[in-house]
Amino acid sequence: TMVANSSGLAEGESFEDNVWQKAYENILGIKIKYLWIVSGDQYPTKLSVTLASGEIPDLFDVGSQDLQMLIDNELLADLTDVYDKYASPLTKEIIMQDGGIALQTSTFGSRLMAVPETNSISDNIQMIWIRNDWLKNLELEVPRTMEDLLDVAEAFVKNDPDGNATNDTYGIAFAKDFVSQGVIGGSSSMGAFFYCYHAYPYGWIKDTSGSLVYAAIQDEMKAPLAKLQELYRNGIIDPEFAVKDGTKVGETIAAGKVGISFGQMWNSIWPLQLNKNVDPNADWISIDLVSVDDRKAMSLVSAPIGNWHVASKDAEHPEALVKMTNLWIEKCFGPNAEPSVYSNADGVEVFKFSKFRVWPATKNLDIYLSIKQATSSNDTSLLNPEAKGIYDQIVAYEAGDLSKWGMWAVFGPGSSQAICDAVNQGKSWVFNEFYGSPTATMTEKWATLLKLQDEAFLKIIMDKASIDEFDNYVEQWKKLGGDQITSEVNDWFEKKK
Repeated sequence: TMVANSSGLAEGESFEDNVWQKAYENILGIKIKYLWIVSGDQYPTKLSVTLASGEIPDLFDVGSQDLQMLIDNELLADLTDVYDKYASPLTKEIIMQDGGIALQTSTFGSRLMAVPETNSISDNIQMIWIRNDWLKNLELEVPRTMEDLLDVAEAFVKNDPDGNATNDTYGIAFAKDFVSQGVIGGSSSMGAFFYCYHAYPYGWIKDTSGSLVYAAIQDEMKAPLAKLQELYRNGIIDPEFAVKDGTKVGETIAAGKVGISFGQMWNSIWPLQLNKNVDPNADWISIDLVSVDDRKAMSLVSAPIGNWHVASKDAEHPEALVKMTNLWIEKCFGPNAEPSVYSNADGVEVFKFSKFRVWPATKNLDIYLSIKQATSSNDTSLLNPEAKGIYDQIVAYEAGDLSKWGMWAVFGPGSSQAICDAVNQGKSWVFNEFYGSPTATMTEKWATLLKLQDEAFLKIIMDKASIDEFDNYVEQWKKLGGDQITSEVNDWFEKKK
C-alpha cells in the first residue's frame, strides 16, 4: 500500500513501525509494505504516475476521477460481499450516518467498489476567524454584515491595529489554494468570501426550474469578483496572495500580519495557534459568515466524502481493507476507544498513520455538546475517552497552558463548534447537488474548464481585466464543453431521483 505523509512521527517511530502498524499486525495479522511514501500534496500526482505504469497497489486511496477510471478499466476488486461479511455493525452504522450518500457514491451497477472515507457536513462549513484584540485596539465591534467586515478589514490595514507604528498589516488572508483545485475549504479560503454574496464557486446548484446549473457561471459571481478586485486594488489583501499556498499564508498569520481569515472550524489548531505561540495576546475568535444583504450567508457543502478506499482486483486479501477500517473505528470511536493512543498521542496526530479512516458525521459536534454538558454540570463521568482528553486540554488552557488554546477555541465556550452546532441544527447550508463520478465529458474537459475559470477570476481580482471578462469566460466555458457537461450532470440527476 502507500501513505500520504502529512504529520510528524513520535520519537523512535517510523512509517513502518508505529502504533497503527503494530495494531494491524498484532491484532489483525496484517503487515503493511509500502510501495512509496510522499507528502500529502504530492500524493495525487504520484498515484497517477503509479497507475499509469500499470503497477496497481493491493490497497490504496483514490479521488473520484481515478475511482471512475479504475472501475471503467476493471482494475478494482468488487467489495460488495467482502463488506457485507466483514464490516462490523459499528462500521456500517457510521458509514450510513449521512443517509446513504457515501455508499451511493461508492456503488456502481449495484456493486460496492470502494469504502468511502466519510466526513462531517457541519465540520466542513466555512466561518470567519478574526482578531478580537485588534478590534478592541481600534474600538471596533465584531462585524455582523459584509459591510461591517470590509470596514474592519480596511481599518486593519490603515489604522495600525497592532500598535507598532508601522504600516505592515493586511485585512484579509487569502491563499491561492482555491485556484486551480476546484475546491473550497481549509484555511484562508477565498472561496468562502463568495458565499457571503450567495455565490458558490465549483458548486452544482438547482435553478428555479429544479435543474442543476454550474454556480460559477451565474451572474451572482460578479459582485464578489468586483469587490475582490477593489480590495486588491486598495491593498486590503496581500498583493502576493496568488503565489502563496496555505503554508505560506500560515507564516503570514503566525507573524501577526493579518487580522481576518475565512476558513474552517479547526483553523485555531493550525495556523492560528502559530500566532498564539508567538504572541500570547493574539485573540482570534470565530464568527458565522456575514451576508451582503438580509439573506443568511450559507456555505456550499458537498457529499461528505474525503476519498475512497479501494482494493486491486488482483489483491489476495481485499477483506484486509475492511478489517483495518473496523479497527480504526473501534480504536477511535468504539465503546472501548483509546484516542490518546491511536488518535492524538502526546501532541502527535498518530491517526494520520492509520490507512483506512472513516469519520462519524457528528463526532466533533457530539464531543462539543458533551463537554458543554459536563462543564455546566461539573460532571465528566459521561465523557467518552476522546471527549475527556479534549476536556482536559480545555481545562489546561484555562489554567494557563497557551499551547492548548487551539483546541479550546474549537470545543470551549463560544467556540467554532458552537457555530457548527447552530448551522447543523438549522441545516443552513447549500448542498452541492452533483456528487456522482465525473461524467464522460468531465473526464475529458473538466481540468481545462477549471483552468479557464481560475484564469478569468484571477485576471479580474488582480485588476488585469474588467468585470466584463466574466461574460467572456462564461461564453467560452459553455463552448468548451460546459454545456455538454451540464446536460450530462442533469441526466445523472434525473436518474438519481
